[in-house]
Amino acid sequence: MEVTWRKAGKVLLYIVGVWILIYLILLVVFRPSHDRDWELGHEKLPHIVYSTTSSLVTIENYRDFSWTAVNQAEARYVTKTFDLAKIDSVDVFISHFDDFEGLAHIFLSFGFVDDEQIVISLETRRELDESFSPLLGLLRQFEIIYVVGSEADIVGVRTGYRDERVYLYPTKANATQAGELFRELANDINAIYKKPLMYNTLTNNCTNKLTRPVERISDVRFPLTWKTVLPGYFDEILYKLGLIDTVGTFSEVKVNHLLDNTKLDTQSKTYSLDIRAELK
Repeated sequence: MEVTWRKAGKVLLYIVGVWILIYLILLVVFRPSHDRDWELGHEKLPHIVYSTTSSLVTIENYRDFSWTAVNQAEARYVTKTFDLAKIDSVDVFISHFDDFEGLAHIFLSFGFVDDEQIVISLETRRELDESFSPLLGLLRQFEIIYVVGSEADIVGVRTGYRDERVYLYPTKANATQAGELFRELANDINAIYKKPLMYNTLTNNCTNKLTRPVERISDVRFPLTWKTVLPGYFDEILYKLGLIDTVGTFSEVKVNHLLDNTKLDTQSKTYSLDIRAELK
């Protein structure tokens, strides 16, 4: 028995050693860059500039596309200014892009008292000939981009032409907490603007790059779980931690927060109000 365990230990050490060697090679071969031929919607990096005399914040390359097909849009990057003193909420979106429930994208939307919204979505920054793959995400094949823009664009393309299953969960964060979280994410956004960073399916993904700032500013501690890698299940964690609506069972809450794509018009000037009117 002891000999068997020794053999197993040697095999495990060999596997770990091979993986470390492969990863070191990947670190050398695949270096992050801002200079590539990026796919539609990932051409420009957002940059956030704070006023030195007021609570105003200016977002450069704020994305406000008007989508005309799954992969076609009237591209529009604008410079937009918001008053952080008016921020009052933060919502979580989970958008399922595959029949398998675990495959989904999770992102945030910050609300203001004047009904303005800022969406912050961490995504794999892909080149024109690339498509997302969790495996490739482990092999340093994608850079990271924070897409910052309007709900009509970032949510609308998912409820519209992509027809994804989109869930909207208002969180229980108060105005102060929402503002602190925005500032934390703004620091990360500006860091990417200055220096490119590689995406990693396990360590730098759309879930943990949003949960870490929450942990930095609060007592919330997210459990280490496979649901971080499969964000389609992450709403159950939010439910168990009491960060979203907990009135009823989780299954009831989930059903009540699914958007009905057939009732939504991405060209509506009241799109942000329309999607919230869908909540039961």
